[in-house]
Amino acid sequence: MIDEALRDSPDMAAAAARMRRAEAYVTVSRSALIPQVSANASVTEQKISYNHLIPRSAASDGWQDYGLGTIDLKWEIDFWGKNRAGLAAATSQLEASRAETALVRLNIAAAIAMNYSELAGLYALRDTAVRTVEIRKKTVELFSERFANGMETRGSVSEAKARLAGAEGDLLSIDEQIGLTCNRLAALAGAGPDRARSIHPPTVNLNSSFGLPAELAANLVGRRPDVTMARLMTEAQMHRIDQKKAEFYPNVNLVAFIGVQSLGLDMLTRAGSDIGGIGPAVSLPIFTAGRLQGELRERSAIYDEMVANYNATVTHALEDVANAALSIRALAGQLEKGDEAVAEAAEAHRVARNRYEGGLANVIEVLYAEDVLLNSQRTLAGLKSRALTLDVALQRALGGGYQHSKI
Repeated sequence: MIDEALRDSPDMAAAAARMRRAEAYVTVSRSALIPQVSANASVTEQKISYNHLIPRSAASDGWQDYGLGTIDLKWEIDFWGKNRAGLAAATSQLEASRAETALVRLNIAAAIAMNYSELAGLYALRDTAVRTVEIRKKTVELFSERFANGMETRGSVSEAKARLAGAEGDLLSIDEQIGLTCNRLAALAGAGPDRARSIHPPTVNLNSSFGLPAELAANLVGRRPDVTMARLMTEAQMHRIDQKKAEFYPNVNLVAFIGVQSLGLDMLTRAGSDIGGIGPAVSLPIFTAGRLQGELRERSAIYDEMVANYNATVTHALEDVANAALSIRALAGQLEKGDEAVAEAAEAHRVARNRYEGGLANVIEVLYAEDVLLNSQRTLAGLKSRALTLDVALQRALGGGYQHSKI
């Protein structure tokens, strides 16, 4: 089901689109470092003024065909590193997009695993709830029969019926939770409610909790995709600051062209119609009314914000790991007590049955002991389901095995 969600989830599709957009921007940024070549051609019908620049005798009469064709070259010489900084920013942003895609993938996989573990626990609870309803029905039948024979009061029968109604209500509530969990799983998989109806009871072994790893080093959170993404976005903004600083310096372009030009299209390919030129073009911002300074301050403020966001992400990551580890350690003791409670309840049930079979106890004592056993098993099933959920939470808190590799 995780594979299905990773294939069909709208969140994954959106993350993949953002990554493609970042890849395209890297291509655009890289092109700024390479000379740009273009071809241009024009054909116009024009008349030269008889009273401008050239004498009347030298001007052509009337309207004439005018042709121009050139190959132009323009290369921005990156003396101050503006375009290199732009490429570095785009590359860091692309790496951040890849980390974001990994984060979306991790969140989807973890959400499905958690909900699947909860679904397994709910089905285990449902089994005990069904058995509890059966026992409560037998108890009502027995008490009704004893009341008819004058051996029980009406209050005892009403109490037994109330306990039956409560058990049936619990079963309905569990069925509702199962349906809601299946709907969540279907939505995570990018499917509709029909998919929820095709989800079968899980075959997860509730005894397969993995517990804590042998070592939980703080630097493990650095492998989390959200931490990596925050760091790379901060790096990208740092490069954008360098890019903006370079705009304070002269912009130097090498411009060249070669081609043909003629007055009269029949002359365009003849000798002497060739034209060409090469030279530098320099521009320097002198007065921008504070625009460049304001844009630089804006980028610096964004960088400070991203640094703060990165620190917050690391803090939350450490909190996630600490909380998962604390809950797993605490749950270990609860599971031990839960096993002990089930064992003692099973022993009490065994003794009650032996006493009943030996004629030393009535069936009410056996039903009560079985009711206690089922309640203990129900509690233990919930604890085991939580253990699996906490395993998933710890794996997610540690990054799910994500490894960042530079482009």
